[in-house]
Amino acid sequence: MSPTAPVSRTLVAFALVGAGLVQLGLVRGAFPRPQGLLALVVGTAELVVAVLVLRGATVRGADPAVLGRIGLGALAVASVLGIALGVAQGSHVVAAIAAAALQLTAAAVVGATTQPGPVRPATDGADGSREASGATGVGRRGRPAVSLALLFVGAVAVSAVATAGLADTEAGARAVPHGEHRLPDLPGLEGHRHP
Repeated sequence: MSPTAPVSRTLVAFALVGAGLVQLGLVRGAFPRPQGLLALVVGTAELVVAVLVLRGATVRGADPAVLGRIGLGALAVASVLGIALGVAQGSHVVAAIAAAALQLTAAAVVGATTQPGPVRPATDGADGSREASGATGVGRRGRPAVSLALLFVGAVAVSAVATAGLADTEAGARAVPHGEHRLPDLPGLEGHRHP
């Protein structure tokens, strides 16, 4: 496994969690309609797959490239259907676009990481061991700072898109604005207010 595999796997899981949360946010306001049914099924599936991806679960006997193509196709179809149903029903278009953006991001990472690349011949490591280098050209030791930066940027991007998508859902419309909530009046505990 290349050093970039855990990072790409985590980025896929981030995007799937974000898309799944937006999809499940759509369910509240659109459930009996087709957009709500699609959002329920796709959102639940995305969250389950995100957990499996984070765990590093594999399907025995299945070619990762074939699974990647299936996942890529499923995410692309779900994206197109979600946007089409949102536009056709005239509701929650921004949320559908946000979910589609996260789904297509996950699909792009899956597509990029499951493509078979040229494998370079094994080289001698510093300790005399033989080590094969993958298409990335990175040996056993990755760069932790680059991995952390990629994860940080991915998390910020996913949270920004998911927040915008959730704001367009029924749940987002009914959410209490942050500056207006307060704690219950308990003896010795002042209410929580922002200026």
